[in-house]
Amino acid sequence: METNFVDGAMTIKLTGRIDSGNVSEIEEEIRTEISFFDDVNLAFDAGGLEYISSAGLRLFLKLKKETKAPIRVFNVSDEIYDIFSVTGFTEVLDVERSMRTISLTGCEKVSSALNGEIYGLSDDEIVKIYKKNMPLSEIKQERNYAQAAMVAGIPTLIPYDVVNSDKGYGIVYEKAGAQTLANAIFRDRDNLEVYAKAFANLLKEMHSTEIPDGKLPDIKDRYRQWFKEIGDYGDNFTKTFSALIDTIPDRNTYVHGDIDLNSVMIKDDELLVFDMAGSARGHSLFDLQGIFASLVAIERTGAGYCRKTFGLSGQTCLEFWKIFFREYMNKNDKEIEKMNELLLKYFVLKEKVLNGLERKNQFAGE
Repeated sequence: METNFVDGAMTIKLTGRIDSGNVSEIEEEIRTEISFFDDVNLAFDAGGLEYISSAGLRLFLKLKKETKAPIRVFNVSDEIYDIFSVTGFTEVLDVERSMRTISLTGCEKVSSALNGEIYGLSDDEIVKIYKKNMPLSEIKQERNYAQAAMVAGIPTLIPYDVVNSDKGYGIVYEKAGAQTLANAIFRDRDNLEVYAKAFANLLKEMHSTEIPDGKLPDIKDRYRQWFKEIGDYGDNFTKTFSALIDTIPDRNTYVHGDIDLNSVMIKDDELLVFDMAGSARGHSLFDLQGIFASLVAIERTGAGYCRKTFGLSGQTCLEFWKIFFREYMNKNDKEIEKMNELLLKYFVLKEKVLNGLERKNQFAGE
């Protein structure tokens, strides 16, 4: 029996059949392998598994009862997965289907994201391909976040499977119409107001959607983790911005965490979000400050950002922001003035965090 350690777990490779005729022998081999370790995490590579009977399933059930840690079974074929699923074992074990391999040859790039690129995969699908340094666990987590948001009622592209390609790992989504909101504005500048108001209504719907406990992280905790990773380089950065985070009220409603004109697609005149890695629960200010920064503030400090990021002029982005923001705030001048003051105070949060992480990496490389 072939075994090795992957991500802290003893991984045992399964091949052929597991049935009443050989299950006792296989159990003995497994127990021999794990007898040298205390409370070892177990994982099974089922890439070579052709069949499993009820006797084999009972072996997994026995191992599960004896160990405190989750048991992972991965690289599972569709046929074997169906057996685990129909018997309820996908609720007992962490069962993962085998990863589909796709080809991007001839696929057109649709847009870019902070951590990857989006390609048209077929008439019905797009795929977000992540940067090579993106851990597979984080990619799967984004898919889970997208599914949690969809179940909660957020208008999102339907997420499918995690796949592998010659450019790296990715997530397949339904194809919305082959254009982002930024592309739609570029092609149809005369309808800027229509797009801006639709974007405002999308954000209001998202920010009023309550997310049950445990389904998505608290966005404040994500920022605090970033601050912890950055550390302090003698400029009181961490202390200053941690204090700012604490002043923002807590909420249990949905925030995208990284929404902009490239993370919204158009399908049959409906706006749908994707690029869901930042999905969380929290105050709408976290989304609004990010949009304000991408459309207005960063352009003011470095002309050309909007053109490079969205293919739009800085003036177009500013006009879009003004229409969007007024619609989002229900045309309430007092509330607009109040929120403007908050945005001017907080918009640098994400920019400072990203600069801090980049600076940390530079120090680590020296």
